Amino acid sequence: MENEIIIREMRVQDIPELLRLMEAIVMFEGDTDFNLSRSDLLNRGFCNNPQFGAIVADAGNNRLVGIAVHYIIPFMHNLKPSLMLKWLYVDSNQRGKNIGKRLLKGLAHYALNNGYKKFNWFVLGNNVEAQKFYS
Repeated sequence: MENEIIIREMRVQDIPELLRLMEAIVMFEGDTDFNLSRSDLLNRGFCNNPQFGAIVADAGNNRLVGIAVHYIIPFMHNLKPSLMLKWLYVDSNQRGKNIGKRLLKGLAHYALNNGYKKFNWFVLGNNVEAQKFYS
């Protein structure tokens, strides 16, 4: 199954699946205040100066099974922008198949190809599984 999943950058046609996966991670994190819309993603992610991007795990047939959503911190101590991982999420029925690892590798390639020397992320203190994953 791993070979059937393609890791790539997000596309406009992914918006319905991006919304589904973004809402899933927000709910997973214990929040219920999900207000993003198709218009929000279109205007903020697919514009001249995007506020976010995503590397996606594409299972075909317009179905995504994972996302690595990122944004740019424009100013750091070294006077260079930094890439920040906002969310890494894989559908629960697809976990344990190295999709999360492949998404992170995809994000690393994206970072290097776009002039970032590294990317950063935070893990919620109560998300023990994520802490194990990143260790």
